[in-house]
Amino acid sequence: MTGAATRGRLGIAVASGMLKGVYGHGVLAAFEERGVRADVYGTASSSGLSGGLAAIGRARQTGVGYWLGAAAAATEKGMSTVVLDSIAEYGPLLREGLFRPGAPEYLLAASKVTDPAAAETTQGPGAKALGRRLLRDVFAGDRGWVRQNLAPVVFSTQAPPGSDRPRLTPENYDAVAYASTRMLHAWSVPAEVDGEPYVDASYTCSCPAREVAARGVDVLVAIGSDPFPLFRDLYASEEIADGSRLDGARVLVVKPEQDLKDLGVDYAAATAEGLTLAYRTGLDAGHRFLDGHPGLTAAPRTHQEEVA
Repeated sequence: MTGAATRGRLGIAVASGMLKGVYGHGVLAAFEERGVRADVYGTASSSGLSGGLAAIGRARQTGVGYWLGAAAAATEKGMSTVVLDSIAEYGPLLREGLFRPGAPEYLLAASKVTDPAAAETTQGPGAKALGRRLLRDVFAGDRGWVRQNLAPVVFSTQAPPGSDRPRLTPENYDAVAYASTRMLHAWSVPAEVDGEPYVDASYTCSCPAREVAARGVDVLVAIGSDPFPLFRDLYASEEIADGSRLDGARVLVVKPEQDLKDLGVDYAAATAEGLTLAYRTGLDAGHRFLDGHPGLTAAPRTHQEEVA
């Protein structure tokens, strides 16, 4: 593995960010171009697709095209349909690659609803109103409802059968992938995994850096989608800080230098030009990051990729 002699085991955790996740996809495409492949990929919500594609070596091939299609369809179809359509399109490719012998470990986070009354709300007509309340709670710094009713669950492609670690399988992949994205305020279709109610990972684990570190990696690269401090969840319960350590892993953070909204990419809406620019920005940031950390790769920078 490129750079393995100096870096040890490498983990990559990619934060959620809805359409702003196009930046992280660009970073992952740059890593792939330089021959950098992690031993463990941790993803949540919108990063599930880009991180999954990186884990099977297909991030560059898909590029910004996925994000352009998703943004265009969001206003016409609604987010639940957009995500379900993307799972139908990319699910076969990901199921084939993620569970192949020798593939990197792939982690996908979601939030399990632990209280029956809360489950009734999240799965029923009161979901959107609750979702709007939870967004207001973000700005108020109030995690009370989340602490009481949700628990982070991080599924792994390499969890041994029968272990306490939740297992991601070809059979439950589609359900987990959808559940991981289901923001209550905008997703109309309820999410279940093995008959249990789930909602978006971001409420409890928008960047599974701690879970990736726990897999015995030496270096953990955490990729954010905002220039602000990178946190574990929407409610800023734990900062993932550049230069810190998690379970012995050295943490390195890659994130945009400016709000992608300035480029035309917000969480739920984006222009085609903005998405292309944000993807290129991530691509360039990924290369600069690797230039600054030569121990991660021995490959020279030869980027000539056209954004498709």
